[in-house]
Amino acid sequence: MAKSKAMKSMFLKNEIRIKFKSLTLISFWIFGVFPYLSNAQNADSTEAVTEKKFHVGGYLKNMETISFQNLNQVFLDNLVHNRLNFKFQASDKVVAVLEMRNRLMFGNQVNSTPNYGDVIEKDNGFLDMNWSVLNKPGMVFNTTIDRLYLDFLGKKKELRIGRQRINWGITMAWNPNDWFNTYNYFDFDYEERPGSDAIRARMYFKDGMSSLDVAANVNSAHQNVTAAMYKFNKSGYDFQILAGKYFKDLALGTGWAGNIGGAGFKGELSYFYPINDQFSKKAFVGTSSLDYSFKNSLYLSGAWLYSSLGINQKLDLGDSGIGLNAFGTLTAKSLFPSKNTSMLVGSYPVSPLLNISLAGIYGYGINLAFISPSISYSLKENVDLYLIGQSFFLQQQDKLKNLSNGAYFRIKWSF
Repeated sequence: MAKSKAMKSMFLKNEIRIKFKSLTLISFWIFGVFPYLSNAQNADSTEAVTEKKFHVGGYLKNMETISFQNLNQVFLDNLVHNRLNFKFQASDKVVAVLEMRNRLMFGNQVNSTPNYGDVIEKDNGFLDMNWSVLNKPGMVFNTTIDRLYLDFLGKKKELRIGRQRINWGITMAWNPNDWFNTYNYFDFDYEERPGSDAIRARMYFKDGMSSLDVAANVNSAHQNVTAAMYKFNKSGYDFQILAGKYFKDLALGTGWAGNIGGAGFKGELSYFYPINDQFSKKAFVGTSSLDYSFKNSLYLSGAWLYSSLGINQKLDLGDSGIGLNAFGTLTAKSLFPSKNTSMLVGSYPVSPLLNISLAGIYGYGINLAFISPSISYSLKENVDLYLIGQSFFLQQQDKLKNLSNGAYFRIKWSF
């Protein structure tokens, strides 16, 4: 018992220490970096001084959610989502960025989930910049800083330090090359996608069509990804080659983007090999996609995903009711539960203001299906309406069983 209390005390002290470091860093940015940049002057009077600019933008969204497995139990929830983007351009060589998302959540799902505010407060970054300011049964207000970085820009070199999105992915749904910021395709309401506490340097070569990225990050578990990516163009195709350390694995990857007969052709491949870790497994993940826009503006896209660690047989969940949570954590080594997965997306602009789309995903072997229809309508230049549906099915005892359904009505005002 005494040992348990000591461990809890040590965990609490570490958590307080991390939050203190986070608050110290944010305070340094607000009261140190921004004032310094605002007072920065060009020492060479013969050069034109770039006008300092401070940009503020973002959006405000309200989303009503109806979720259910069957009509005997229906959950009603509401999400008020505000994003604030601050950008300070001190000169043509130095830029500071701070971006945050503020979410007020209330309803049945929040009320029925124990410690909901604590669950979503988890920050995977090295610094804890996620706070559930209001954490009450049935209502949670959460603030998260997902971008906080400095850009140093040169003619052919760039350096970015801080929480940022390192986007090395190419295809739409699955990104085996996205080693730093694996994202959830089904989380459509988070367009910006998560950031990573990292340092990234980029150098452009003389030909103007090739570049080299070197990046390293560290997460809350003090694990890190360190990698380099070389991009170049050959025969009308954009290629990229990646190499590095992915947590406890050596990693190699490649990707491409080009055209075949007027259709876009893209793909990504990654291979992971464990380094002295008996628990980590070798993995090969690959995806390719084709997309085409017809003369009548109909857009079709198809994709295939192969994951060597995926499941290739039926999975019996019984009456556990755990649904999609049975498939574990999303990583670059495991982007979808099944070994082989296909996806088809179609969209059509009915008018300049109205667009309809339909997406479907099927996981072979385990027979997991997903379908998502959506409608978007532009009320005015900066106000949009969305109606989105999501349904998941999994084969159980020789028939597809509905795991969950969701209907989402969202209005978004951008500023």
